[in-house]
Amino acid sequence: MKILYISKSIIPSRTANSIHVMKMCQAFADNGHEVVLLAPDVKKHYEKDIEDIYEYYGTRKNFNIKKLYHPNQKFGAFLYTLAIFFYLLINKKFDLVYGRFLHGVYLATWLNNKVIYESHAPTFDKKNHRLIVFKKLVKSKYFKKMVVISRALKNMYLEKKYLSNIKIQIAHDGADEVVNFDRKIELLGHKENLKVGYVGHLYKGKGMEVIASLTNKLDDDIEIHIIGGLEKDIKFWKSKINSKNIFFYGFIPHNEVSSYINALDVCLLPNQKIVFAHGAESSKEFMNISDFTSPLKLFEYMSHRKPIIASDLPVIREVLNEKNSILLKCDDIDLWINSIKNLKNLKNRDLIANQALSDFYNYSWKNRALLVLKF
Repeated sequence: MKILYISKSIIPSRTANSIHVMKMCQAFADNGHEVVLLAPDVKKHYEKDIEDIYEYYGTRKNFNIKKLYHPNQKFGAFLYTLAIFFYLLINKKFDLVYGRFLHGVYLATWLNNKVIYESHAPTFDKKNHRLIVFKKLVKSKYFKKMVVISRALKNMYLEKKYLSNIKIQIAHDGADEVVNFDRKIELLGHKENLKVGYVGHLYKGKGMEVIASLTNKLDDDIEIHIIGGLEKDIKFWKSKINSKNIFFYGFIPHNEVSSYINALDVCLLPNQKIVFAHGAESSKEFMNISDFTSPLKLFEYMSHRKPIIASDLPVIREVLNEKNSILLKCDDIDLWINSIKNLKNLKNRDLIANQALSDFYNYSWKNRALLVLKF
């Protein structure tokens, strides 16, 4: 099948959404499909000094990337949408149009293309034009279904009655299957210490509040390793934490992250009840993603066979349980400290980690790609 993936993600960039898009295109291709990815041509916002986009994301070159016009101005998104329309008008060879860019997917139905729309957040937001477009999309005879990243998000849509139950497919996020568990970076600190890690951005609610509170209360033979984060966020948390046993690595390209996770003994997912989305701190339209998120790091931890300590939140329980992780109240610092200490024991770590890896195979990118194309 020939698939066109319509994205609004900036590629290459540091965003999780761009990782998701690249990995899904690779997975579609891995399953035997011919894939073209559309992305906005916004050089001003590209990650600098990237010679090979595929290598940067750790993906194979088994799909094509086509950049379309998107000027850096007020009507840039509109002009990008128009560019998508003309691309579809000229290229009528696709069996399916798939995407996370609502307006682009909707325009594809105008030209009689079968479409699947993937949503990572509620569409019924303050932007009324999005809701109008969304309602028109789901009424189209070319609309096959919507894919959402959690059961919680599906329920949010069903409460609004915009879709029938059969048109919503739950597909949690995913990760690559790990090929080499021995590929490890040499982390800072002492080799014999327990290395506890967190991977990802340091936005409000992601859990640095918990990590900052527990760092000084841990035993001297336990280290905290923070992999990721913007420079301003790292600077902020360094000013709040006074400990010799916490190490910040800053942003690491996705193709190198695996070697860092492999080097960790324990992985943390301390999401709070309110989590800011990317860019939300500077946006007037704040959205709390805690109720419906599907963190990429969760599946990367599982795929690397790591014991996970995570916040006991309903959306996290859609994937994790007491057998494949340790689930704790997100703000009970003493529980987090005691749980980390208990994982000094290798047998305790292996018991959880083995189950996490076993459960992970349901969430590989390749399996996810198979699931979302069933209609």
